[in-house]
Amino acid sequence: MDSNIILVVMRVKLLVSLIWVLLLTCSLKATESDGNFSGNIIQDDSSMMALQNAIQQIDKIYTSKHHAGAFNGNILIAKKGVPVYKKSFGYANKATGERLTIESTFQLASTSKPFTAAAILILIERGKIGLDDMVQKYYPQFPYYGVTVRHLLCHRSGLPDYLNFAKLYSKSTYIDNQDLVDMMIARKPKALAKPNIVFKYNNTNYALLAALVEKVSGQSFATFCEENIFEPLGMYNTWVWHPTQAHRKGQTYGYSASWVPRKPDLFDGVAGDKGVYSTVEDLLKWDQSWYNQTLLKSSTIQMAYEGQTKSPSGKDYGLGWRTNTSGNQKMIYHNGWWHNYNIVFKRFINDSTTIIIFSNRYNQSIYNTTALEALLFKNKPTFDESDSEEPLMADAGVDNSRNATIIDALATHNPPYTLPIAPQPFTSPVIINAPVTVSQQPSLRDADNMPTIMYYIVKKGDTLFNISKKFDVSVELLKKWNKLSNVDIKLGQQLMIRK
Repeated sequence: MDSNIILVVMRVKLLVSLIWVLLLTCSLKATESDGNFSGNIIQDDSSMMALQNAIQQIDKIYTSKHHAGAFNGNILIAKKGVPVYKKSFGYANKATGERLTIESTFQLASTSKPFTAAAILILIERGKIGLDDMVQKYYPQFPYYGVTVRHLLCHRSGLPDYLNFAKLYSKSTYIDNQDLVDMMIARKPKALAKPNIVFKYNNTNYALLAALVEKVSGQSFATFCEENIFEPLGMYNTWVWHPTQAHRKGQTYGYSASWVPRKPDLFDGVAGDKGVYSTVEDLLKWDQSWYNQTLLKSSTIQMAYEGQTKSPSGKDYGLGWRTNTSGNQKMIYHNGWWHNYNIVFKRFINDSTTIIIFSNRYNQSIYNTTALEALLFKNKPTFDESDSEEPLMADAGVDNSRNATIIDALATHNPPYTLPIAPQPFTSPVIINAPVTVSQQPSLRDADNMPTIMYYIVKKGDTLFNISKKFDVSVELLKKWNKLSNVDIKLGQQLMIRK
């Protein structure tokens, strides 16, 4: 090739690189006039180096967690819509050995709720439904008088939770949203409270909202979301799932901590409270639409962000979003937990910083992002991290909080344990076989080769016999693992389970 041509090509590449750095730097320094917000993001003259260092430390933390058997999933972190870190760790399908990629789709669990809320808000802006309309306007026989669309959106309806009564009244393989409405009209299960008296996080609210979307639009909830949310935002790897659908390319499976796959059940036919599958990259498009007002007006967005309970703690629930305020920093977020999927979706709107973590292998420790936030912010907001996500009733079970605490102590050691790899932000591949120094806790090893250790907290009515049945192990093994001389156990006692 001619030397002049080579020189031109090199100059073009250099120019493209400089433009990219300039765009990222400008995005990090965007002001309120851009529709984004300046705040605690690292913004001094060494911001690029500081950000790079933070990302390297974050990579070390999650690589350590993965090798300790404590994380299987995808992560994306963005600042002002620009991804600064994205990476996959582990399996999409353990049985076949299929690895996760950034394009892998995960069940969003309760992180689906903001989509349901947006569908209702779109219909409100179009004049098709009213925020303070009573449900009886659309279902005249609905037996719970005084419940409004607003009450459903902010979990102040007082309605009974369908996860507690649906199995009593249905013999179907799967129920759908209309089945649920019909069941409530015919059976009239007892309400938990009168409308607008107390906040009670309740999946019935969002199942009913999805039914209202179908009633008002004349479309299925899945079709409405596809045509009015997913396609307009270019979220081509996002859809509302039903258990009768064929498995899609890239769709993950949900696993227990001991790699047992979770099968669909009666409740999986109901959408709105859960059911959306998506990728971390698609969820970033969704996140940015709320800054760019792509789907909803600014006034509607602010209304959605406004806490309806006015809690003095700083933590509240708006119209489809959890809210948490610390000083001048506000977090608008919604995590999720369903069928062994644990989802983190945190949006620090004063800084336009986004944290997205998807896990398809059950582990509650992913909700604690304190160490990650400390690295991303110069002045870390002091948010209460205890509020992870309320499980759906069908998923209430193993408490592995001690396991999670031990693993977090390993991964967030100061300084973090050194890894014999060079972290590469943005496009770093899955790292499976690189050794990690975790000699302080030899029992927590790669779950591919060693047993997974879990911890169970003894609850009222538990016996060693029924706990052994729950985890499919013998009473003798439980006694051996926990050094018990007899079968007597106490309320609150912590038992070790090896799987």
